[in-house]
Amino acid sequence: MRELTFKGYLLSQLKDLSKLDSTSLYAFSRLSESNLRLQNTLCLYLQLYTEADLKEKILRKFEYLQEPCDTLSGLSNQNLETFLLSDDLSEYKTVYDNFVYMRDRKHKEDSIKALMHTKIVERQSQKGITNYRVYKTLNLNPGNINAYLKYCDTSKVSLDTVRNVLAFVNAY
Repeated sequence: MRELTFKGYLLSQLKDLSKLDSTSLYAFSRLSESNLRLQNTLCLYLQLYTEADLKEKILRKFEYLQEPCDTLSGLSNQNLETFLLSDDLSEYKTVYDNFVYMRDRKHKEDSIKALMHTKIVERQSQKGITNYRVYKTLNLNPGNINAYLKYCDTSKVSLDTVRNVLAFVNAY
């Protein structure tokens, strides 16, 4: 699976916040006058990923974007984290923090699933529960559950499935 980039995250947020199935910066700019979250996300995108001449055209046409975009002057991909530490840029830092959370979510979930695997296998051996009993009772895919229970392959199961398995072996 591809790793989430900040540019991709900003584009997906622009689409979600505008409720448009488009990547038109003009459409986003038009809607951002009454939507502050959309405006913050758009300003980050304009500053980091838009060519200077297109950015200038948009800022001339939508004057209300000029001031928020000016607060981001000097921002680049190289100084992103340090630049956003300023107290007056907290709304932009929130956008970046949400990106970091989304980017790292799978790794964190895999770590949680690995920790839960240890508990599940321990309880299985204590209570004599077979893998067959687990996937038959919970109506789960045998191949995926066996890969997880035998080899701790966290890519084969969701966090919800692992929670269900742990609850089952605890209650058995």
